[in-house]
Formats: sequence, structure tokens, C-alpha cells
Amino acid sequence: MVDELMIPSEKILILLLNRTQSLEWRTQTVLAGSGAILRTSYYGFIQGEIKTYYPIILRNCNEIIKKNIKPIFLTFEAAQFLVSMVLEWRRQNKGAFFGVASLSDRLAIDMTSNLVRAAISDIPHSQIGGRLYSSLENKEEASKDIFKDADDILDAYRKRCMELGIFDFGMSVELYNRYLVTDNVYRRQLLNRVEHLIVDNIEECVPTEVDFIKAMLPNLKTCLLAYNPEGGYGEAFGSNHEYTKQQLLGELDSIKISGSFTCKDYIYEFSDMLFDAIDGRITGKYGARPQIERTAPFELRSDMLEKAGERVLSLIENEGYHPSDIVVISNYADPVSEFVIARCLEEQGHEIRNLARKSRVVDNVFSQALITLAQLCHPSFNFIPDREDVRALIRMVLKIDPVRSSILAGEILAQKPFAQFPEIEFPRLVERIGYHNIEKYQHIKDWIKEYKEMEKPLDMHEFFQKVFLEILVSAQVSQRDILETKKLIDSARSFIDVVSEFERNANRDFLDVVRKGVKSGESIFELEEKLGGDFVLMSTPVAYLAGSLKSKVMILLSLSSSNWTPRSVKEISNIHVLTKTWVDGQVYTEEMEEENQKRYLATLVRSLFKRCGERLITFESLLSSGGYENDGILADYFDEILSQ
Repeated sequence: MVDELMIPSEKILILLLNRTQSLEWRTQTVLAGSGAILRTSYYGFIQGEIKTYYPIILRNCNEIIKKNIKPIFLTFEAAQFLVSMVLEWRRQNKGAFFGVASLSDRLAIDMTSNLVRAAISDIPHSQIGGRLYSSLENKEEASKDIFKDADDILDAYRKRCMELGIFDFGMSVELYNRYLVTDNVYRRQLLNRVEHLIVDNIEECVPTEVDFIKAMLPNLKTCLLAYNPEGGYGEAFGSNHEYTKQQLLGELDSIKISGSFTCKDYIYEFSDMLFDAIDGRITGKYGARPQIERTAPFELRSDMLEKAGERVLSLIENEGYHPSDIVVISNYADPVSEFVIARCLEEQGHEIRNLARKSRVVDNVFSQALITLAQLCHPSFNFIPDREDVRALIRMVLKIDPVRSSILAGEILAQKPFAQFPEIEFPRLVERIGYHNIEKYQHIKDWIKEYKEMEKPLDMHEFFQKVFLEILVSAQVSQRDILETKKLIDSARSFIDVVSEFERNANRDFLDVVRKGVKSGESIFELEEKLGGDFVLMSTPVAYLAGSLKSKVMILLSLSSSNWTPRSVKEISNIHVLTKTWVDGQVYTEEMEEENQKRYLATLVRSLFKRCGERLITFESLLSSGGYENDGILADYFDEILSQ
């Protein structure tokens, strides 16, 4: 379009699913002489439009009381934290969610997800609880009270955020569709800017994105929509394949592409047969082929992981595959699975990377040192660091052995009234730190003392900067440590900017959230590094599919696990009820749940296997990691169609 038709790239909008897909498109859209390329996700586009045209929203929306120059956007972690604070207070003081066993953090995740689901399906937030309650088979009064509690908390959270001009994803979608899309000035500007639209994977689009595409169609010069009729794996995140088919498929000319570009014919045939079997259609037997390898079940999950690691190693060492040819798919790609397989590979110099795992902030030693120092420097927060964290800090800054570090950590934590570095005259202290460390030890001790005597403590992001420059920086600091420090500083700044608006001690709150294990953000460069090297990839099914990836060899773990068919219904949520295609007032039965589980499983595995180029290998264990018997249905369907 740009190089041959001479269309200005500024007139083209490319909507993608996520950053992984954006990374792929970035490498494929290096154009000669092009200008800016608007390549973004639906949410990224909305956020950018709200920033640019915020004055229009302020003029049209009377819910926003604080008229800032620019909007503030909540991260998922900050939104979850704010909801959990309101939720926990109401649980403790007003008896909210009486009889609900889930922890407040878990409920907060479900509630914020409900708010987003409602927004992307154009359902008023005030109808969430009523819609969910009316779908129940057993409408007990206690359940009605629970959904009312959830509605009240979400209403209070949303009202306060809107007043302050602070928006999460759901509120952003609502603002865009209610106050920008309906504004004539904005619509003229939009249609003048965007003349050509390209959207990848429309089957995984959320309903409001589908509505946006449909509204744009009459005024576009070009519209290219990539559609996979076998998709739909993104429904857990709000996509609605059925709604997409209803609204868009009849609106454009279609070009059908036959065959498969990502797998061999025999894998293609097998995936279709497995889909039909799970979907309840009559199917035949699939003749045994060495390329589809069904490993006999192991009793223990640990044995299964060991053998899977050995099989991966054999593929590399004995069968000529590169590590990057292989993906290990697990419905629960946990650190234990990663560790066991990694241990097998590391013996021969190979590596595995987990696409689905996001490290916690505290998993990085350098970040943990910053957090430990923050706890020692802010006794008023009443956070006492763990002995192991203090030991790691001492080892990092003083370079002494684990035994002496541990002893000194115990002495630091034993100081009264609060943990602190003892005086240099403390018995045997010099012996433990070494004479060459006296000056550095005294510097750190004096630095902490001077900081605690400051009239006003620094905001946490400023504190981290100061600690990094004045205590931790050295010639041994790696680029990774610098990047992790920057991410921690940026996270602290954005969190404090938001939470301080709610008249809370945002610095203490941030430290609390980080201590509890908040996930670390992943830069686009880290993602590129994770996907670009010669190493084995581990992933969950959805993370792999969302990344538009393919592999020559696909290894499935825990084939008989029930985690392949997660339930849609939870205590205060149901992904099928908060959609545009659900009829309000209809009852969601257990038969519907079983049907939806099977349909989703069939869609998921068919999509997965068609990303498998040559070899499919399965592993399973009779017992789960918790010692319970695995009773999932996927292994049974495999056995049903595979003939010996």
C-alpha cells in the first residue's frame, strides 16, 4: 500500500491483538520512505485518542470533577489494589461478601474483570450484578446480597475514579464510545486521519472493537480484515467470535485461503478429527503415525516432567532439531515445570524460556535489595524485611559469604525498636564484615540514619533513584539490573501518582503491593529477546496462540489434567453472561457449562495443533502436583481417535 500505491502511512491504522503480535508486524513493516505507522492494539488506540481529545471528553462528561490537563490511566495492578482496599474495608466493617471463601485479592481481580467485560460488551456497569444473579440456577437470597455487595463496591470505585479523572481499561472503553465516538468534531477528525484500516485476527476482537470497525467501514478507502473461522480461543479475555461473525462477515468481500501454512497435512487432519470428536460429531479413527507420539501415562507428575525434559533433550541431541524448533505447552506453565525441564537441558548447554511467566519484582536480586532498604529506611510503615532479604542485601553490598551474611542479618533484625545496622563497635561485627568493608558498612549505616532523620521522606520512586546512585551502583551492575531498577522506579511513580489521589499513603501502599509479589512489567525489548533466541519455548496454550507463533515440534504436558477445561462460572463472575450475545434473564445451566467447556477445548486444541509443523508429542501423569487423580477429558478424546 505504501511502497506501490503510494498511500501515506499516516493514513493507515493497523489494529493488533497484543505486543507480541505488534513485534511481529514491526519486523515485517519496514517500508522505504514511509512516515509514522499507527500500529497498535485496540486499547492502545483508545488510550491515545483519549489523551489527544481529552478536552472533548471533559466538555461532554459531567462525571469528571477534577479537570486535569491530561487523563491518568490505571495499570491493572493499581486498579486491583484500589478495588481490593474498598472490598476489604467493607468485608471488615459492613460484613460484605458474607459466606464467600475467596480472598479479597482474588475477588478484586474478578470484579475489575467484570467491569472490563461489561464495558467491551456495551453493558452498563450498574447491570453487572443483576445480570449475573439472574443467570443463576439457584437464586438464593445470600447470592443476591453478594452480587449487590459487588455492585456497590464497583460503583464506589468507578465513581471516585471518574471524579478524579483516573481511568482503568473498562472506563476508557466507556469514555471513548460514549463521549468521543458520538462527538461530531471527533468523528470528522477521525475519518480525516484514518482512510485505510487493517485488523489482524478479527475473530479474537472484543465486541466494541467490532462495533468500531463496522462504524468505520462506510468511510474507508481500504479495509483489510484477517479472519480465522477456526478461532475463538480469546473468549477468556472478552473476545466474542459469534458476535464478530454476525456483524462483520457479510460486510466485505472475502478471499479464502485453502490449506495450511503452519503445519503438515497429517497434523491438519488430526486436529480436525480431534475437534469433531470433542464437539460430539461422528468421527473415524486416525491411523497411527510416528509424528504423533502418545507417551504412556506416568504415575507422578514429577516423573512426567523428568521424562519430558529427557525427550526434549533427545530431540535436540539425537534427532537434529534446534532448541527453537520446540515448544512445550502446559496448561499450567509453572516455575516447577520450567525448572525440571531446564535442569535436563542445562546439562547439555541448552536453555528454556517461559513465555507465560512474568517474574515478580522481588525475583530480581537488585530490585529486592532496593525494596529491603526501603523497609529499613521507613520504620513508620511497619514492614519488617525477611532475614533472607537482609542477608541477600548484605551479600550484594559487602560481598561476604552466606554464613556471615546470615548472622549479620539476624543481628540487624534483632535491633530495637526497629531493624537497623548495629554500631561498628558491636561485638565481633568487624570480624564478620572484614576490615576492608568497614568504610562501606559505615557509609550505608550513616546513609540510612541520615535518611530517617529527614524532615519529609522522599516519594518511593525518588528514594529508589537515590539508593541506586548513592549505595548500590558499582562497576558490577549489569544492564539487566539497570533495566529492572528503571522499571521499578517507573512503576512506583505511576502507582503513587494514582493512589495518592485517593488520600492514602501511596508510598506505603506501593511497598506493600511489591512485597506481596506484584508482577514485573516486561519491555518490548525483553519480549523480543524471549522470542528471538535459539532456546526451547514453554508457554500456556493461550499465550502461545496470542503470540502468532509456530513450532516444528509441540510437546503437550499433563494431557489428562482437568485444567484444560477451566470452569467459566466463579463465585461472582461468568464470562458467558457478560457478553453481547447473552440474553439477559436466561438461566446458565450446568449443561451449558459442560457444553461450553467442550467447545472451548475443541477450539483451543485445534488452533494449537495447526501451529505444530511436524511432530506432536504428549505427556501425562495419573496424579496431579497436589496428589489428586487427574480426570480431565482431553486424553480420553486422544485415545478415542488414535488407532493402534
